[in-house]
Amino acid sequence: MKFSCESTILAKEVNIVKKAIASSPNAPIFSGIHLILQGNSLEIIAMDVNFFMSDICEVQGEKDGDILVPARSFSDLLAKFDKETLYLEKNDTDTELNITSQKGKYSIPLMEKDDYPPFPEFAGDKALVFPEDKISDLIKKTIYACSTDESRPLFTGVLMEKKGNSITCVGTNTHRLAIKTVTLDNTDDTEYSMIIPSRLLKEIANNLNKDIPEDVELSLQHRQIQVKVGSLKIISSLIEGSFPNYRRVVPPTFSTKVTFTCQDMEKAVQRVSLFSKDDYNIVRMTINQDNITLTSGISDLGQGKEVVDCTTAGDGLNIAFNSKYIMDILKNAGSEGITMEMNNSLSPACLRPISEEDYLYIVTPVRVIF
Repeated sequence: MKFSCESTILAKEVNIVKKAIASSPNAPIFSGIHLILQGNSLEIIAMDVNFFMSDICEVQGEKDGDILVPARSFSDLLAKFDKETLYLEKNDTDTELNITSQKGKYSIPLMEKDDYPPFPEFAGDKALVFPEDKISDLIKKTIYACSTDESRPLFTGVLMEKKGNSITCVGTNTHRLAIKTVTLDNTDDTEYSMIIPSRLLKEIANNLNKDIPEDVELSLQHRQIQVKVGSLKIISSLIEGSFPNYRRVVPPTFSTKVTFTCQDMEKAVQRVSLFSKDDYNIVRMTINQDNITLTSGISDLGQGKEVVDCTTAGDGLNIAFNSKYIMDILKNAGSEGITMEMNNSLSPACLRPISEEDYLYIVTPVRVIF
């Protein structure tokens, strides 16, 4: 195998696919990156047991072939080059990859490529095609609500429900819940659902080309999902299990509705929460008819207090939240105004961007003494 390529392009593509490699691979063979050269097309593959990534890089090919190179040493070396042309060639004994730059020569020992599994063949029986802006919105507005606790894998992913042309995504860690719905054109009337790992959704979001938007294709095969973003292909296992009925968590009615400016509340919560360094980073809210008073608990750090203007319909009340949970919705709302609806200081509150009827966020208050 022999080819040349611009260093920054190759480094970028290798850095994309190496995300498939676990920090502690299940087997040493999965610590490698498989390079397959055909003509001027270089396929770059990395994988673990349940996660596979493949991308195509255009190069100047001289001799077809394939190699398995250690991912860490290869990517670390590529990252150290400025923009220049690199010349890569497998040696005659198939034991090393030789890399030549303008001023240097480097060699990396190769791994046994015959032991590396082939990239899976995938023939999905269900497919969804998303415009880039819609899948980006779905991911951004739900993934932050997922759990990071691997002992509860069901909640480490996002539920995606398809009902006709309506697609609803739901993220939860059981203490808060984010629900976002979009409508797709050119889809059938089938109904099904799946739980997509957060890891996969993060890779989709990281590889969207915002300058030249591309459609994102999702296809299902048994308990696996394949995603195509341009030349990038990702295959992942879905999360198995029965997602709880999230609709039961949403109260049917509320007695108090507060409307405030998102940016004002975000900055106030940021400042006041600096003084709340307990396990829950609690921020207390005293809701009046025309303002909300935010306070932190008294600690060794001091105390914070700030007033945010609002409009209240219904009775005022006292309520407290984990400040991180409030900050997450304020950062991802994408709206100038927010409504917050409540019944009492201990029942779930519902926050909605004023500009989006198809997006809501449920958060459980924290029990405190005012």
